[in-house]
Amino acid sequence: MARRLFIIILLIQLVPTGVASAFGQHKSSPQVWAKDIKTITERLAEDYLAEGVDYHKVEAVVSSLKQDGSWPGIDYVTVSNDFPAGLHLKKLMLMANAYARQGSGFYRNKELRQKILLGYNYYLDKKPTSKNWWYNDIGAQQDYMAGLILMKGQIANADLIRYASYLKDLTDNPAHRGMNRIWVSAITIAKGCLENDYLLVGKGFQSVAATLVIANEQGIEGIKTDNSFHQHRPQLYSGGYGMGFAESTAKLMALSANTSFHATFSAEKKRIFSDLLLYGHQLFSYRGAVDFGTIGRNIARPNSISPISLVTLDQMMVIDSQRKSAFRDWKSHIQGAAFPKPFLGSRYFWKSDIMTYHGEDYYLSAKVISTRTNGTEMLNAENLKGYNLPLGATNIMKTGGEYKNIFPIWDWTRVPGTTAVMNQSATVLPWYLFGTNEFAGGISNGEAGVIAYEHSYNGVQAKKAYFFVDGSMLCLGAGINAIRTQQVVTSVNQCYQDGEVVTGGKGNVEGTRFTDSLSTSKGVELHWVYHAGVGYIFPAGGNLTLKNAVQTGSWKSINQSGSEELISKPVFSLWLNHGTAPSEDSYCYIVRPERSLESFKSHVHANGFIILKNDKNIQAVKYGHSYFVVFYKPGAVDLGKNLQVSSDSKAVFMMEEKEDGYQLSLADPTHQQKEANLSFSLLKDAAAPSQENGTTRLNFIFPQGDDQGSAVNRFYKK
Repeated sequence: MARRLFIIILLIQLVPTGVASAFGQHKSSPQVWAKDIKTITERLAEDYLAEGVDYHKVEAVVSSLKQDGSWPGIDYVTVSNDFPAGLHLKKLMLMANAYARQGSGFYRNKELRQKILLGYNYYLDKKPTSKNWWYNDIGAQQDYMAGLILMKGQIANADLIRYASYLKDLTDNPAHRGMNRIWVSAITIAKGCLENDYLLVGKGFQSVAATLVIANEQGIEGIKTDNSFHQHRPQLYSGGYGMGFAESTAKLMALSANTSFHATFSAEKKRIFSDLLLYGHQLFSYRGAVDFGTIGRNIARPNSISPISLVTLDQMMVIDSQRKSAFRDWKSHIQGAAFPKPFLGSRYFWKSDIMTYHGEDYYLSAKVISTRTNGTEMLNAENLKGYNLPLGATNIMKTGGEYKNIFPIWDWTRVPGTTAVMNQSATVLPWYLFGTNEFAGGISNGEAGVIAYEHSYNGVQAKKAYFFVDGSMLCLGAGINAIRTQQVVTSVNQCYQDGEVVTGGKGNVEGTRFTDSLSTSKGVELHWVYHAGVGYIFPAGGNLTLKNAVQTGSWKSINQSGSEELISKPVFSLWLNHGTAPSEDSYCYIVRPERSLESFKSHVHANGFIILKNDKNIQAVKYGHSYFVVFYKPGAVDLGKNLQVSSDSKAVFMMEEKEDGYQLSLADPTHQQKEANLSFSLLKDAAAPSQENGTTRLNFIFPQGDDQGSAVNRFYKK
C-alpha cells in the first residue's frame, strides 16, 4: 500500500500543474477517480448515441462482414492521401451504436458483439495508414475510439486495453495547435477512459485548457488578442476550424462539469473563451450564416457558412453563467431576433485584416490581405478557385441566406467587393495565398470604421478603402492600373436573386423594375439599384453591368472530392467595368441595407457622404461630423471649413468633431512604424507639442507588440 501511494505521489509530480491540482484534491479517494472516469465515459457514450442509427444499414453491415473481420470492397492496403480504410471504422461505429442502444433489436446482442470484436481485431492487426497525417493522428483515431467507448463494460478489461493501445496520446506534440490540439486532446481523454487511467484523462483536459490562452506571436495558431482565431499559419479561421474549436471546446468543458477535471478550466480561461465567442465568432456571424471570408478552404464544402451550434450556446450559458444573457441573446438572433444591441456597430480585427459592421437587421464586412496574413488556402484539392477571396471581399447580408451554398455556381472572377481580371484561370489557387502588400489597416470606434489596403495581384494595382458609418458601407477604389489585355472589373455583389430588382437614374425617382440584365455601356443611365433589402448607390455613375441570370456549377468545380451533380440557381450580379487596360481608374459606390425600397430612395440623393479625395495617394471622406482619411503616403487633405490635416507617415486616420473638441484615432497600416506626426489647422490644445502659424502638430506613438496595428485614440479640445 505504501509503495502504491509513493507511485501516485511521483506521478502527480510528473504531470502538468492543472492535472496535479485536480488529482491532488482526491488523492485519498480512488472511488472518486473511478466515478469521474465513469461519468466522462457515460457522457461520451451518450453523445455518440445522440447521433441516431439506421437499422437497415446495420443489418447490411453485419451481414456483409467477412469471417476474417473485414468488409468486401474496402481497400486496407493502399497508402494514399485519402483514407479508404476509414470506412471500416465507420461501419464498426454503426454496429457499436446499435449494440449500445437500449430498445433496439441489436441491444447487447451476443452475435453482434462478437462481430464487432472481430472487426476491431482485423483493423488492429492491419493498422492501415494514410499519406495524410490528419487521418493517422486524428481522423482514424476519432472513429476508432467511438465504437470502443460504446462497448466499454462489454469487453474484458485486458482486451479493452489492448484495443485502446491503437489510440495515441499526442498532447505533448507542440506542433498540434488550435483545433488540431483539441482533436488530439479528446482522443487522449477517450484513451484514458478506456484504460481507466485518471491521470491520462486529466492530461487530456489540461491539454484542452492549454489552448485557452492568447497566441501572441503572429503565425502561431490559436486565439488572437483581438478575439479572431487563426489556423494554418496566420490565417483567419474563426469560421471552419475556429467554429469547430469553439463547439468542441465548449463540449469538452461541459463534459468535465461536476467532476474533478473541471478545475482545469480556471475563471481566466473561461473568460478568454467567452471573449473569443462573443467578441469574435459572434461578430463574424449574422443569423444563419458566418462570413465566408472566415472559413478558408471550407468554402468548398456544403453548408460551410452555418452558424455556431445552438447546443454550444446552451452549454456556454452554463459554463459562463455571468454572461448567460449574452449567449441567450445570440441564440435568439440565430433563431430570428435582431442582432444583440451591445454588439452592434463596427469592429476592426487588426490581427486578421478584416472589419465587420452590424446593424440590428444587416451585416457588412470587408476582408483584405497583407504580408502579415495568409489570405486563404487550397489544400486537399479544396477551394480550387479561391484566389480572389481575401482581396477586398465584402459580405452583404440581410437574411443570412444570401451566399449559403452559392459557391459552386459563383463566377469566381467576381467575388463581391474585389477588383480583378475576368479570366477564370486567374481564380486558380495553387496553395496558400501569401500577402505581398505591407499596407493594410483600419480603425473602428464601435460606431464607425474604415479599412484599406494596397492591392497588387494578378497584374492589377489599386488602392481600395471601405468606410462604415450610419448603416452604410462606402467603397472607394483609386489608382486602378493593369497592363494586361483582360477585362478588369470591381464586383459590387454576387448573391442569390431574391425577388425583383429596381433601378434608377439620377432623375428617375420611382425607378424601373428589371428581371433580366442591363449594361450602362449601352447608353442606360444607372445611378442606383435596389434588390432584396439592399440598395446600391453610384454617386458618379460608372460603366456598370447588372445581370440577373441562372448560373450553373458543381461542388466538384471547386472541390475535387465534391459532387459532380450540376446545380442551377438564379443569381443577382452587379459590377463596375474598368476596361481591358485601365490607367489611374477609380470607382465609388455605397451599399445601404434598408427595410424597404421607399426608405432607401430617401437616401439615394442625400446619402450623407462627401468624398474629399479619392486618388492613389489619399482617400478621404466626410460624413456628418466624422472624417476618415487613408494616407497611402505622406500628404495633406482639406477637410473643409479651412480645416486641413497632413501626415508625415503612412496612416489610417479617423476624427469625430464634438462640441468641445475632436476625438482622434490613428493606426499604422504597415505594423512597422513607431510613430507618426499629424498637423492640423484650427486645432488648439495647450498640451500639444507645438503650435506654429495656427497649426497644431501632434505626435502619435503607435502600439507595439501584440497590439501593433491597433489604433491610438486621443481627444483634443477646440
